[in-house]
Amino acid sequence: MNDTPKIPIKNIYYMLCYAWNTLSQADAIDVGSEKFDNIYNLLARVLINGVKHLLKRGFHREYLSQSEELSLIRGKIDVSSSIKQQTLNRQKLICEYDEFMADVPFNRIVKFTIAALVRCPMLDARLKHELARLLPYFSQIGETAPHRQCIYMLKYNRNNQNYKLLINVCELLYNGLISNESRKELEFSDFIRDRQMAALYEKFVLNFYKKHLTQSQFRVDAPKINWDFDENFDNVGLEYLPEMRTDIVLENRLQNRQLIIDTKYYSKAFGKRNYGNSQKLISGNLYQICTYVNNSDYRGEVSGMLLYPTTQENLDFHYRIRGKDIMVKTLDLAADWEDIYSRLMDIADITEAI
Repeated sequence: MNDTPKIPIKNIYYMLCYAWNTLSQADAIDVGSEKFDNIYNLLARVLINGVKHLLKRGFHREYLSQSEELSLIRGKIDVSSSIKQQTLNRQKLICEYDEFMADVPFNRIVKFTIAALVRCPMLDARLKHELARLLPYFSQIGETAPHRQCIYMLKYNRNNQNYKLLINVCELLYNGLISNESRKELEFSDFIRDRQMAALYEKFVLNFYKKHLTQSQFRVDAPKINWDFDENFDNVGLEYLPEMRTDIVLENRLQNRQLIIDTKYYSKAFGKRNYGNSQKLISGNLYQICTYVNNSDYRGEVSGMLLYPTTQENLDFHYRIRGKDIMVKTLDLAADWEDIYSRLMDIADITEAI
């Protein structure tokens, strides 16, 4: 896609917070009404405010095993190492002990990211200065790049839950924005590629509904739909059929209705035909949502929707195909956040109004 929607930087931040399930921490790490002209400046502000919040609470610490040559006994004596290194000649022993330290992966990742951002050419000088002033607080802490395996190894609990937003920001910067770390200088890329934005858009809409729809009335999920095979036929080659993985499914328990939403991150909902100037909906997208609806095993009324982002024009199409409601709608990601909220809630109300 060459003509991607121009989404305000702050709206991307809200979308990220929903996708990461870190809205409560976003409230604590407020970026205020400051205007941001690129994603690096926004994420730098999140890191600055987040680290200041950490400093007030104190860095997360853990007990780490230490081994040191000491004059006074601390912890337990490593007899084997002491003999091997002949420390008794120096009137010392090698001791092993646990120390409550801040030099843990959570803080090491944050420090690495701050140090990397300071070198980002797209970052405002004022923000670089603020980041650089935070580094002395990490003087006793090493650096660890937020590789996926390192992030996977992190375990959150109530003592370090306030790191979740910051660690997600660090991971995004490293895996999504820092394009090359092979040389001494980091290379920074433009934010965000279409594939990343498509995944973000889908996750944002799903978690938005999980948070804001009443659980007693709605079930929000993203299940896999099974093909509706004929029972009396020996189907061959089932392993070659594509899986039908939905993006968002809203089930209204009170109305016994199911709405299958397929998010499509395209700049335009229309495609041009090979001849003439007529515009048509992208056929593959329409076929896909119809297939999902027709194969759903939900016992109530099933409908489907294609939900495109837009910063240009809104679409509100409604069709009735083989007795099933199929809709095509748009979500203006350039609108004020209150309007985005209202639009998504109105879409959820469709499950009652069809």
